[in-house]
Amino acid sequence: MLTDRQKLILAAIIRDYVQSGKAVGSKHLLSELDLTVSTATIRNEMAALEDGGLLQKEHTSSGRVPSQRGYRYYVDELLHEPRLNQELELALNHVFERNFQQVDDLIDRMVHEIAKLTGLTVFALKPEVLDVRLSGFRLVPLNGNQVMAIVVNSDGQVTSQSFQLPAGTELDELDSMVQYINQTLVNQPVRDILKTLSGDLPLKMERMIRTPMAFLQLFGDVLARSIRDLVFTGGRLNLLDFSPDKSLSNIKQLYQLLENPQAMRKIITNANEGVMIQIGDENSFDLLAPYSMISATYRVPQLGMGALAVLGPTNMPYGDIITIVDTFRQALAQQIFAYYH
Repeated sequence: MLTDRQKLILAAIIRDYVQSGKAVGSKHLLSELDLTVSTATIRNEMAALEDGGLLQKEHTSSGRVPSQRGYRYYVDELLHEPRLNQELELALNHVFERNFQQVDDLIDRMVHEIAKLTGLTVFALKPEVLDVRLSGFRLVPLNGNQVMAIVVNSDGQVTSQSFQLPAGTELDELDSMVQYINQTLVNQPVRDILKTLSGDLPLKMERMIRTPMAFLQLFGDVLARSIRDLVFTGGRLNLLDFSPDKSLSNIKQLYQLLENPQAMRKIITNANEGVMIQIGDENSFDLLAPYSMISATYRVPQLGMGALAVLGPTNMPYGDIITIVDTFRQALAQQIFAYYH
């Protein structure tokens, strides 16, 4: 058990170290806290906190810095979450008071705004919409024999891909296939349609055009892309500023991990619809051990679960980041629900 004075000293050291990144000494603490004790007493208290594993000493300074255990104690026992400030309210307004055409656009705007607000690296996953259905399919001619295939789904997602018509194929030849798809496949679950593409659908289309397989391959590719899981990233380059390991190979591996949707769902969704704070080697992947991650999930009724995470150094301002993550994830859930309803 820490005494009230030890708690005061630990909290002050963490606040100062978060702001300056420099070890904190007893003289500075005495002047900051206005305690009616000597510097020797402060040093004794700092030594006791070090013996308890909450502080550690840097070789280049007589001051102390927080340990991973010290950050954890601070987050669990001493932290008081700050209220919304004007800067955060302006950021919320900038993201959510503007119109958006697709949920992807909203989430992408949000992660970049949070990255700008925090100077850290931000990741988000949109809710897994399990019952996405095909709303429509079109082919639009471009220059020469270039054509753009456009898929529209029930979740508002619009996915397009340009391609070259096979030699000897005219766009008019594909009209019957487009009509067939819109007449028979619209309102069916996208996942079910993808299964039929490897079943009897190609046989049904052989009577319509000479080379249905190439067309169906394109249609399947665009359709699969329309429901793929994506990681939305903001502040990618910020990672270079706060990463303790400047090795480009390690940074590249970290980017690959954090942009893998399956890995990110494993990392983030442990939050169980609450805010989760992982400090140092509490993170589930070794590549994340030098960092802290504050993450939260959000659930949109009738849709699924999404997630939001901020990655930063272990001396990040935990209270501010927790408030930002919690505020944005709630606002995002409300906006997505309103969009679909």
